[in-house]
This record gives sequence, structure tokens and C-alpha cells, in this order.
Amino acid sequence: MSVEVEISGRVPSRLGLTKAQIKKAMGYFAERSAARSGLVFHHVAVIVQNDKGSDEVHQGIMGVVGATDVITQRYEAMPPEPPGVYGEVYVNAERAMSAAPKRKSWSPAHEFLLYLAHGADHLSEADDHTEKGYQQMRRRELGWLKAFFRLTGLASFAFLCVFGCPKARAQAVDFEEDSADAYYVQLAAAIDLPQGGSHLKHRCGGALVRAGRYVTEFLAVEAEVGLAENLPRLGVMGRWHWWGFERFDPFFTFGARGWINGAVGPCGGLGFYYHLTDTWSFVADASCVLDVAHSPTVVSSMTIGLNYSF
Repeated sequence: MSVEVEISGRVPSRLGLTKAQIKKAMGYFAERSAARSGLVFHHVAVIVQNDKGSDEVHQGIMGVVGATDVITQRYEAMPPEPPGVYGEVYVNAERAMSAAPKRKSWSPAHEFLLYLAHGADHLSEADDHTEKGYQQMRRRELGWLKAFFRLTGLASFAFLCVFGCPKARAQAVDFEEDSADAYYVQLAAAIDLPQGGSHLKHRCGGALVRAGRYVTEFLAVEAEVGLAENLPRLGVMGRWHWWGFERFDPFFTFGARGWINGAVGPCGGLGFYYHLTDTWSFVADASCVLDVAHSPTVVSSMTIGLNYSF
């Protein structure tokens, strides 16, 4: 899909971006927004503004006095235009330059492009009027930003987005409300088996419950309790997402897990969510525990289940 992107307005040199870079970023965010929603993006106009211009547009479109970060305006197709998304994104460069110095390890370019991603997200009818919707948009847009920096080779920007100060990330966008806490619970079936290929006779099946909370947009901490035949299982894990909230959402896990009177040790693995709705998701993962309590061995686990977020 090719999205036609038009850039207008003066881009301050202090912003650290050119019109060509803004155009490329908007095209990428529009494609991600289209992939999420199933809509077709045809044309997006990006208007770079200062506080004065933002205030005027804010009053004209939404009837609200005062400058803001980003404003979107979407239009219906006019025959003979094909149906799809046509819109304008008004992005406040002055706000980005004033907000960025307040965040540690965060540049005006980071802030501006995050406003741009938020605008692209709104064009596909994403809604942040609820805490849940806001949190999902926030995490998704930071994922788009991280992926864009990675694809364009801006390794230092990507490093800051992914591994920078959590406080800076949590405060990165000022959209007049705070980020919501996101909790989840999972109910899953599990299979545990020692590593050894043909030793499948040692596998044992069971069930487990996990409960967790997102402490940043990408990182969650969780506790798990399970029972595999006669072996109770306990664990404390971290869950790190590779990108933001997409329908297919891979992650990796790290932490510690143990079985009563069984293997105990550090654990790591890979998994993915397939988001069915905003609250319900299919989840599957595979992980390995290095047993440090007994003779060195590896215990593998595979789980499949449902996740509920609230």
C-alpha cells in the first residue's frame, strides 16, 4: 500500500527533522494504522504548527480553547475518489520542543514523531476516551516509533525508545491524561517435560493461572501458580513485548520458576498474543528452566490459553 503524504508549514531547525523525514514517518505510521484497522489510507496532509496555530485549529475543529499536541481531521471520500481514509494531522512543533527537555533522554524529534503516530492512530478511528483505549493507543504508538527507528537505521534513537528511562517513556506524550495501569489474568493449559527428545514419557500436563501488571508500555511483571499432575508450580516472570499492541503481538519472558520438590532455576522463553478483542486474547508460549537445585538439567514448558486484560 502506498499512502500519499503532503507536508506543509514551517519545520523549525531545532526540531531536528526535515520535511522528507516527517513525510517518511507519516507514511510508515499510516501503513501501520491501516494494517491494524483494515482501512485503506489514500491521502494524509501533515500541517506543522506552533502554539498559536494549534489554538486556532483546536477552537475551529473541536471548540476547545488552547493549544494542544496533535489534532486530526478525517474526511469522507468524494466521488470519484475510492473509499478509504483521507485526513489532516495538525502537529504542534512548538509543543514538542518545549516538552522534550522535561524528559530525560528524549529529543524534540522523538516527541514530534510520537504526536504524528498518535494522529495516524486516530485517523483509523482509534479511541482514547477511556483509560483502556488510551493505554492501548499509547503502547501501540511507542511500538510503531521503535519499529520506525529500527527500520530507518537510527539505532541510537531505537535504543533510547526501548531501553531509555521508564519515567521518560511514561511521560513521553502529554495528551491531557495519565497512562492507565493495565492488569491481566491468564488461564492456560501447560505441558512440562525434561529436555531430551525421546524422553516424552516424562512429560506431565496440567493447568496454571497467571496474573500480571504492565509497569511500562512494553514490560509486564507477573506471578504464576500451576499444577502439573502432582507437582505444584510457582514462578515470577517478566514479559517484554517486541512492539506495541498489534493483533499479533510477540514477546519474550525472563525470570524464575520452580516445582515443589522439583526443578528450580532461572527461566526464559518466547511467546505471542493474538488479540481477539480489546480485553480477550489468545496466548501461547514456550520456555525453559535451568535447574540449579539438583543435577544440571533443563525443563521445558509449553502453555496455551486465554488472557483477559482490565
